[in-house]
This record gives sequence, C-alpha cells and structure tokens, in this order.
Amino acid sequence: MPQQRGTGPRVAIEPAAHRPGAVAGVWLVAWRLQNPGPRPLQVLAARAPHGRFRSQERALAPPPMLLPGESAEIELAVTCAEPPGTVVENAFLILRVRWGSEPWRILARLRVMVDEAGSLRTTCEEISVQPIGFSGART
Repeated sequence: MPQQRGTGPRVAIEPAAHRPGAVAGVWLVAWRLQNPGPRPLQVLAARAPHGRFRSQERALAPPPMLLPGESAEIELAVTCAEPPGTVVENAFLILRVRWGSEPWRILARLRVMVDEAGSLRTTCEEISVQPIGFSGART
C-alpha cells in the first residue's frame, strides 16, 4: 500500500476491476476507496487527466459518504488505447472530496500496464492530498 503524503483526509485506494467498455480503447475502471481516518469523507467527483489514460471529471451522484473504516467503489470510463506491453507512468486518479466542511483534492499517482493480451491493470503508487482553494499566499 502506498504511503500518503500531506496532512488532511486519509484514503486508501486499490484497483477493484477493469473491463473493456462498449467502444474500442475505452475501459471501465473501478477503484475501491477506504476511509481509514477518524472523520467522514464524502467523495464528490473523480477524473483521470493523463493523455494516455484519460477520463472527463465525473460527478458522483449521490456522492458516497465514507464514515471512518468504510469503503466504496467508484468507476470511470477511461480512454486508454495503448498497445500490449505498454506501461503508462505518472497517470493520476484525482478525487474531489469534502472532509469536514472543507473541500480537498486527493491525487493518486498510478502506473497503468497493458499486458500482452491487451488487458489493462493499474497500480496506485503514491497518494497526496491538498486543500482546494489554498494558495499559501498571505496578505
């Protein structure tokens, strides 16, 4: 399991399922999210912005509310038309969440592999968090 960097919400992310979509080069990719922290975590939206592993942001409706210790699965339709044997480094799963009353962003750095049979696999390598709207500047 990857170590999480940053203070704020905690989340564990692991691959749950990968299956071909209805269109060539599109995959339905699911991840299992778990809240190991002491406060509820609401997952508002998810996206994958890498050029070779990409999905538009998907608002989750209704947004899952993960109480401490609970888990849920999310699924994205991801475009990945890479040939067998390809490894895509530095892909990301980006989650918009609400932790307490504050909006946060969770960035899960992924490694995406297309095996020799053309099946897709992801591995979560690192997780970091950042508050949304925080610039660090002081006035």
